[in-house]
Amino acid sequence: MSRNQVSLRERLEGLMLFRVVLVTIFLGSTVALDLSALSSFSDKRNLVLLGLIVGTYGLTIIYALLLRRGRNLQTLAFVQISGDIIVTTLLVMATGGLESIFIFMFHLNIINAAVVTGRRGALYVATATSLVFIGLAPIALGALPNPLGAPPQALRALKNVVFEVAVNSTASFLISVLAGYLAERLGEATVAIEQQLVDLEELRTLNRNILASLSSGLLTISSTGQIIFFNQAAELITGWPGHEVLGKDVGMIFPEIARIIGEADVVARGQSTIPNDSRFEHLYFRPDARSVFLGFSVSALRDSQGQDTGRIIIFQDLSEIRKLEQQVKRAERLAAVGELSAAIAHEIRNPLASISGSVEMLKSMSEVSEDDDTLMRIVIREVERLDKLITDFLAYCSPRPLTLSEVSMSMVVNDVLRLFKNRRGESAIELEFVDESDQLAVGLIDQEAFQQVLWNLLNNSADALLDDEATHGRRIRVELRQHRDAMARSAWMIAVEDDGPGIDPQHADRIFEPFFTTKQGGTGLGLATIYRLVEEHGGSILLEPPRSLHGARFEISLPSGINVESTAVTRV
Repeated sequence: MSRNQVSLRERLEGLMLFRVVLVTIFLGSTVALDLSALSSFSDKRNLVLLGLIVGTYGLTIIYALLLRRGRNLQTLAFVQISGDIIVTTLLVMATGGLESIFIFMFHLNIINAAVVTGRRGALYVATATSLVFIGLAPIALGALPNPLGAPPQALRALKNVVFEVAVNSTASFLISVLAGYLAERLGEATVAIEQQLVDLEELRTLNRNILASLSSGLLTISSTGQIIFFNQAAELITGWPGHEVLGKDVGMIFPEIARIIGEADVVARGQSTIPNDSRFEHLYFRPDARSVFLGFSVSALRDSQGQDTGRIIIFQDLSEIRKLEQQVKRAERLAAVGELSAAIAHEIRNPLASISGSVEMLKSMSEVSEDDDTLMRIVIREVERLDKLITDFLAYCSPRPLTLSEVSMSMVVNDVLRLFKNRRGESAIELEFVDESDQLAVGLIDQEAFQQVLWNLLNNSADALLDDEATHGRRIRVELRQHRDAMARSAWMIAVEDDGPGIDPQHADRIFEPFFTTKQGGTGLGLATIYRLVEEHGGSILLEPPRSLHGARFEISLPSGINVESTAVTRV
């Protein structure tokens, strides 16, 4: 159904309601004032009045049924208007003709016609009304009897009757013109308002869709600090459902943001307005204990008069970007350290060989005392240890090419865990393997290199557990699953987490650097080698907060499809 039809239906419903109310008030009051209408049904006038009441209600019911069918509404509108003219004519004839107190109802009919059908309907009713007035003139002059049996009227002068008919007819046409004009203007205004409402609703829908599709969190607060808007992205980033934060004070939910806003107020004090845009970065702890690094901006929320009414806070989760930045910085630092260390290692190796040879010659001399011999053996042993360390470091700086093959990731992890458990002993450490992957799924990896990575991580965790006396337990948890990495690639996630003392936060940024170690007797090449092997696979390794246990947690992400341009790769 079109908008015009809906509007016409509504106007017809209003007309029917108006008719019922009018008939109930005026005709009902007429009958109530003249109780003889209820006692004498032989009086034709009384029958007409009662018939008009009953007929009007009956016609209204018929109109309602026709309106419900919803066909030919324009025709139904003219039928109703015509019926109103007939009912009004009978009522006027039954109550005194041109002297009836219900003459005004003709003018109401004209207004109703203008509202329902416009100027054309109003002119139609005005013309019909003028013809009725002309028809009532002979009755008023006594030339014709009143067919409805109304009380006889005193004969009136012809000029008076003609004047009254002319005045009423002219008034009818003037009312029709004015009512038609007003009805058209009302219709235009109604259409304009409806269009504005539609446009407003479309703008609201567009605004909701834009806010819902934003990948950035959007938070607005009032001038008193209450949260008044919280979009879907804000819920995902912060971990807070919208219904739990709306109406709450921002300091209760986000105390750090409230503090920063307070600092911005201090900066803005003495200025006429709040700064237009202030940008901050902050480490935020979600309700689930996860931490995310947020970058957000605070702007003034202003009304149509330009007055400050609150704040708009837009924020993004920069955690992945921060991790990538740290990885880039670490890679640059490791590359510089590696180049310098490799050059130094080559230079150190030659003097070590000279030292070792010289000591061997001195040791072979017969007059060497026992103490000197002991000291020489210590020198030779330490020279050999340094030589081995340099050999390992040169291997780290000049790795062998990867030999990639498709293997079952679940099977490889199980094999390493089985070997590690047999080496360490079942009673010493409890190993837990959480395999959430498809056991038939394969990964494209260098199996030997991957086993070395996993073995080194397990060995580090075991050392931390056995060396620490105040651990929560001696457990190592290994997780394996398929996921999407930071670049939305299909990847494997391998996590190794222990119940040890963890890693000091001040060392977290340096643990992958060569020769950096906090372990007594350690070389500092274990995690550096792991980092290099994972990078050669096109993946990443990160130190993450513990989730299931209480110690250190390392997460490795290896893409399913490996793209290594600078490393020689052999596929088998």
